[in-house]
Amino acid sequence: MRGLAIIMGVCALGLAVPSAGLAARLVGGRTERAIARAFSAQRSHRGQAIVSIRTSSVNGTWAVVRSVTPQAAGQKRSGATPALQSTYYHLVRGQARPQPPPRAVRADLARDFRVQVVYAGSGRESIAYQQKDVSACPGAGFFTDQETDTVTPMTWSVRYVVNLDDLLSAVRGRGGTTLVPNVSFDFASSHVSATETISRSVQDVGCNGRATTFACTMTFAAGGPDPGGQLSFPAGSGLEAGVPVAARSQGACDPDNFTLGPSLWDSGAATALVGQLPLLGGTLPAQPYAPVKVAWPGGSAEQAQSFAASPCQGDGAVCTDAFAWRGTVSLQPVSAS
Repeated sequence: MRGLAIIMGVCALGLAVPSAGLAARLVGGRTERAIARAFSAQRSHRGQAIVSIRTSSVNGTWAVVRSVTPQAAGQKRSGATPALQSTYYHLVRGQARPQPPPRAVRADLARDFRVQVVYAGSGRESIAYQQKDVSACPGAGFFTDQETDTVTPMTWSVRYVVNLDDLLSAVRGRGGTTLVPNVSFDFASSHVSATETISRSVQDVGCNGRATTFACTMTFAAGGPDPGGQLSFPAGSGLEAGVPVAARSQGACDPDNFTLGPSLWDSGAATALVGQLPLLGGTLPAQPYAPVKVAWPGGSAEQAQSFAASPCQGDGAVCTDAFAWRGTVSLQPVSAS
């Protein structure tokens, strides 16, 4: 469904009522496309947007499409959240046929459906700045300004839980339809370990001045004011996963003490844009739960969206910034309750 922000769904085959640990799973590839075509072909679904598609763990030949009728941009909807509708399909020889499912299958597909987004990565950053200028005094020597900034270690593994049956909003505008699911951050299963060490030394040798040194240490842990907001679904771009951090500082950390701006790590350049996992506005791959590799610069949302700014501020003659990270983004099932 072109222009829509779509969240898909799959599942393992089964022959009996599933245990408490089994749940429907996301589906992608040909199966997802066949179900989406069958849904769009029904006149009763005109004006609706697909929210999720998943198959049953009781019997994998049955699937459900959860859909919503979006409101027009600027329109106010009564009620707390948009109402979702369920349409069931029987998969036979590659075709999806609308048909009421058996009772056990319906109960299985009616369970609250959630999926985890897991973003893990590691790397380091090293910045060096050295500037010589004319002294303010007539004596021999320059005014020197030196600064170093390193971020190491730099590792993270963060988890977000997306509830595809709890839609916060569904709005249709000129640019298409935007669906916003409920996202929560899993503090217990997430960790971030990063230390940034900044040092600056300023000295006017011509004035026989002594060196003035500023030192700051920043430590980062998982958290922040809105960690769940670090996961988003830009329409047509796949999935965007950031590293939510809470920072602690020690030393002379006033920004006025330093020449350089925030490091790329500290300014969010570890945010990954994953076009292969279009939970909103696209089609999932045949194996939706396979990890997708991301890295700087190609997998960074900051780089891809062309608003990354180096702390060297374009002054490559006196400043270098070596920044690199690698990681994976994957979807993981959440056990049924």
